[in-house]
Amino acid sequence: MDFIEKLFGLSPDNGDGSTEVMWLVALAVVLVAAFYVRHRRRSGRITPRRDGQ
Repeated sequence: MDFIEKLFGLSPDNGDGSTEVMWLVALAVVLVAAFYVRHRRRSGRITPRRDGQ
């Protein structure tokens, strides 16, 4: 995994791939959280605020 090195030409992790793995894990967490919130809203467990905020 060295897409940061290929895209930007710099190596923040000296080529070991840990930075790329961290970014992929963070992206996965955000996607899972977004789908979870969407599911909760559709099932009626979370209701959006109605006071304009």
